[in-house]
Amino acid sequence: MASHAGLKYVLETKKGYVKEDGSFTDQTSEALLINFLEFGFGPDAPEVYQKLGFDDQEVIENVLFKTIIPAYEARDGIGVSYYLLMDYDEANAYNQSREDYIHYRLYNNDDNCLKYENLMKAKVLEYYQKRKRVSHVLNTSNGDVSLYEINVKNRKVLGGDLKQYYSDKGRIFKYSIPLKNPHVEKYFDMNKDELDYYNHFQQRSLIEYFLTRFNEEKFSFGLHFNAEILDIKIMDDKLDMYLNDWNNWNEDEVAKGINSIIRDFYSMKEMHITRMFGSFIILQKIDGKLTAVKATPIPIKYCPLMIKLLKEVGGELAEKLLSSLDVSDSKKQSELMCELINQIVIKAGYFDTNRPLNSCEANVLFGASETISSAFKSGLLDAAVIVSNNLGTIITTNDSNTQGAVKRMTGLFYTSPSDKIVKNAKDAGIIPVYPYSSEINQIEGVKQAIKMGYKNIAVTLAAHDNQLMEKLKELESDDITIYKFGLCSTGINEETALTMLKNADIVWSCASKYVKEYIEPSAIGQVGVRIPVHIMTKKGWKLVKNHLEFMSMNKYLDDVTLCKGEEKPVILNQGDSLKLVKKRELYKCSDCPHPCV
Repeated sequence: MASHAGLKYVLETKKGYVKEDGSFTDQTSEALLINFLEFGFGPDAPEVYQKLGFDDQEVIENVLFKTIIPAYEARDGIGVSYYLLMDYDEANAYNQSREDYIHYRLYNNDDNCLKYENLMKAKVLEYYQKRKRVSHVLNTSNGDVSLYEINVKNRKVLGGDLKQYYSDKGRIFKYSIPLKNPHVEKYFDMNKDELDYYNHFQQRSLIEYFLTRFNEEKFSFGLHFNAEILDIKIMDDKLDMYLNDWNNWNEDEVAKGINSIIRDFYSMKEMHITRMFGSFIILQKIDGKLTAVKATPIPIKYCPLMIKLLKEVGGELAEKLLSSLDVSDSKKQSELMCELINQIVIKAGYFDTNRPLNSCEANVLFGASETISSAFKSGLLDAAVIVSNNLGTIITTNDSNTQGAVKRMTGLFYTSPSDKIVKNAKDAGIIPVYPYSSEINQIEGVKQAIKMGYKNIAVTLAAHDNQLMEKLKELESDDITIYKFGLCSTGINEETALTMLKNADIVWSCASKYVKEYIEPSAIGQVGVRIPVHIMTKKGWKLVKNHLEFMSMNKYLDDVTLCKGEEKPVILNQGDSLKLVKKRELYKCSDCPHPCV
């Protein structure tokens, strides 16, 4: 008990500080001051509240201790944080605070402690007013607030930047969070107004929603009941907010609360960019319903894989819609593609946030996730960095969650977060790299996997993001092996194809003319004919060979000689077995995606 002698606290709730009669006040000087020795170590805040004779159930569920006067032996540290604010080093700050402890007789006088705290606040403000120029001025509803920069290092907190200032209101905290922007100009040819609408669809009305939720929930984040946002605005795809309070003991908890509000807003205004038959499609949640709203003209007329997958889930309706896509009217094409997504893809649960994330079902014979899943089974991989609807970049660590996370998924280039599926993902052993924003960033995904200790990592890249392969290669070392999978290559430009040529381990050809022109001749092996999988390196063959051995017990794969040109080995599927032929022995494909673009 002696170690807490002299400590006094009040009870803080989201309604205010508890007064002697059980009502509430926003002034600590008017609150019921409780001596620690009255209750000792045992009771928590709700129990103390009840022992005082109060029974407001809402308060019992949300009441905390707030120390007003420290214990006797801790009072020599009252001034330390204030001296640090005045640019003292830690040793001098403590020594000066210790002198004040004796000079102001803090060791046995509660009133002196309160007076000393106010004295130090005034001293710090005077220090900044005399020595520091005003950084900038906040125009708040209660008047202007001048902010002074303080010598505290800016910090990254849960993807946002936290910066501190001083003012006549004490410390002010600026928290800046990057906001979602799909950059639709990368995929769609639109006028300025359309670009602005789609790029900022998920930002509109965010501030109003955020303020309402923040004021309702801030106490649960660990902030004081009178925490206030002094200013908030969106600038250059960043949400900047200035707060008069931050929980320095658990700043991640505050950041989680703030980011959760933004995630919920993104979820309400859900938006995705996917791809089918080479056409990019925007999906938006409008009036609570996810709907395909815009699609680019269809550059290819036929893809056997898409037809197979769509017919499996859509039956006759899929067949009818697919046959109607072969029209020359681009506007009609866009309408039909959106209808196909609405009727087949969305209704089949591709974007259902309740969908299971573990699966043993292989959707295609030579798919990327199937190859990765087989590698997990054989212990060739520790982790895979892939992309999943409503999750963005994720790290998977076994065969079933890899297959389940991307089940039947087509190309994904932008997605929206969901608290529900993040929880499902964690239960399934999946690690969302961006649990609050569902960002797609494969470079950062690989970096996180490396930080977590994984050493054999597969990573998938889609379309023009295949340009990132060179940066991925830079992350490799003697200890770290990265298997680079090039996917969704339809429509890539020449530069991207050349980057894949130099850096990829395995490339799926899709309907790319540049893959056919540059990558196919340089591949040292090939799997399949209709949509060839090109093996570019011995590393790539290691994973492909392993997957093929899971498909068939044929052991002749050990004797395969990897090479380019007409003698290149090509592995074909024939019923329940595999067949090995030379490139020169192949007939021209009659069932391949076309035309190549």
